[in-house]
Amino acid sequence: MRNTFGKLCVIAATLLLLFSAAFFTVSLILRDNDLIGNLYKKPEIRRQVEAATGIERQAEMENATIVLLEYMRGERTNIKVGATVNGAQQDDLFSIEKEVVHMAEVQTLWLGLEAFSKLALPVAVVLLIAGFLLIERGKKRAILSSGIFWGCGILGGILAFLGVWAVLDFSSFWTVFHFMIFPKTLFQYLSAGGTARAMNELNWVLPGNSIMVNMLLPIFPTIVLRCGISVISEIAVLAITAVFIRFAWRKQDMPSPVADVVVIEHDENEPVPIKGPDLVLAHTLSNVPVSKREEILRRVKNGEPAAEKQSTPVREHLLDPIYPKTEETTANTQSADADNSADKENSTAEDTSEAPEETV
Repeated sequence: MRNTFGKLCVIAATLLLLFSAAFFTVSLILRDNDLIGNLYKKPEIRRQVEAATGIERQAEMENATIVLLEYMRGERTNIKVGATVNGAQQDDLFSIEKEVVHMAEVQTLWLGLEAFSKLALPVAVVLLIAGFLLIERGKKRAILSSGIFWGCGILGGILAFLGVWAVLDFSSFWTVFHFMIFPKTLFQYLSAGGTARAMNELNWVLPGNSIMVNMLLPIFPTIVLRCGISVISEIAVLAITAVFIRFAWRKQDMPSPVADVVVIEHDENEPVPIKGPDLVLAHTLSNVPVSKREEILRRVKNGEPAAEKQSTPVREHLLDPIYPKTEETTANTQSADADNSADKENSTAEDTSEAPEETV
């Protein structure tokens, strides 16, 4: 149970961390004024914007877009900006009421996401530490890497689903997307029964002659694509990190004959036990083919002998064994001893009879 809660904490921490990183990345991209200027420098985009809005100067297109982004980030109090439209000077380029109201909604949403992303970072760190402490010892790296990988997979799967949906049917995706991020207008829409009139009353449904829509629409796909690639890259880097942690955990569990010194907990009055190199194992590994080393390490890890002792025939490498005496051998030995004794007595008697008599 502890491991399960720990893994859930790691997954939640990964999602919060990725969200915070993704929002920070998107914010940096939208602050890149050079990117916006380079997009409006493209002839096809400039001609499209000029034909739809009547703005001829590239600098005015770039300035109006930067004003909208600064207002979205809360750096301006209004979206009032002037430009030359169809040869005439216009002091308030975004004069449609829905444009003003919708940008106010976008500002509220952006500032809320910004505050959430700032809060998500410390919460992710706390959850990550809590998950690491909850996981049992010996399983920390495995479950930690698994939780990170699951978090990356969940967010990556959601982004992949939204991307495929947008490619297949952008109109329905855009509508549902706005319903989700502007719940107040969604409630108004549903309470009105979902009629066409209620749809037209939504603040984000801007008219076709809106300068805001016609000016931002040509550069919108490029900006979204760059943001998507950046976020996917962050997810991929974190997933690779999880795989690396998993691989390092597996390597750590494999026994190694390399010498290492490990201090083990002991009584103060006892000497410090030292774990030195396994010289026998190292010698065994150095004298066997590479293909057999993995099998030897596996056997050592399981507590088995490094290699099975092969039986060797005795007569091929050793002298003939000395067998114990049997009863027949003992009897033959006794008979031989008796014959030797009799022969000795006869020999002594003959020597005595042949000796000459001494003269007194």
